[in-house]
Amino acid sequence: MGSSMLRLVLGLSVLSCVLVTSSAQTCRNQTFSNRVFATCRDLPQLTAYLHWTYDQASGRLEIAFKHAGITSTNRWVAWAINPRNTLDPAMIGAQALVAIPQSNGSPRAYASSITSTSTTLEEGAISYPLSGLSATFENNEVTIFATLTLPNGTTSFVHVWQDGPLSGTTPREHSHETSHQNSKEILDLLSGSSTQPTGNSRQRRRNVFALFLRPNKDHKYRVYWNVYHHLVGYATIIISVVNIFEGFETIEKYVGDRYNSWKHAYIGIIGALAGIAVFLEAFTWIIVFKRRKSENKIPHGANGANGYGSRPQQV
Repeated sequence: MGSSMLRLVLGLSVLSCVLVTSSAQTCRNQTFSNRVFATCRDLPQLTAYLHWTYDQASGRLEIAFKHAGITSTNRWVAWAINPRNTLDPAMIGAQALVAIPQSNGSPRAYASSITSTSTTLEEGAISYPLSGLSATFENNEVTIFATLTLPNGTTSFVHVWQDGPLSGTTPREHSHETSHQNSKEILDLLSGSSTQPTGNSRQRRRNVFALFLRPNKDHKYRVYWNVYHHLVGYATIIISVVNIFEGFETIEKYVGDRYNSWKHAYIGIIGALAGIAVFLEAFTWIIVFKRRKSENKIPHGANGANGYGSRPQQV
């Protein structure tokens, strides 16, 4: 029952996250003046969205990359394709489109070929034919528009997106928070599906390996395995909850006044789930103790009316 409870709590936690963020902006309710795109995707990091129309025969790719939550003109925004088609590292070799908001007009938009991790996004030519590059900055959202021509036969590519601070007018290194480190994926231009970076597989292998070490129920060390099992389960729940709160802190600057509503709703849901979890855990242990008590109890006269079977006592 303990494992079932753990799965229930984790499942409800995931559901609560979906419910809390269901009111968030999506690419499907975004529109552009005099521009219509065939496909769009909500990117998994940094409150960003990509719209595109792709003609595979000609390689013509029209895009609109939107990054929300840019509340200051002292930041740069970039979207890039990496022709090396590698996620690690995805930055080196990326062909970037950069936008820098201006306080007195439209953002400055230009192209940059990234050759090292210490880049300052210098303006220069990129490896793809490029036209129609422009950008807008409205309602704390930077949008980059462009048309690129991809090599014949291209159906997918690695793309990355970032934002970072400025020093004067020069872009500086972006944050190394998880959301920035994972703002990359392999995008299928035809289906709109993607492949994102995978997590640390060592931890997963260790947890699976632990299952093979589980002693039998009657083994003297089974109690220690049970303690380990419960501690890992509780730790997983706690880390998941804390991680989501960290995520809220990360997106605060991107979602504005929606931050408090989402956070309070999540706290309420987690509080309710915690109450359910405590009740189920207490109920589980009550059943366990009752079962053990009944197993250890020897009923009077179990082997006969006088406790010695049907044979009469000898005097």
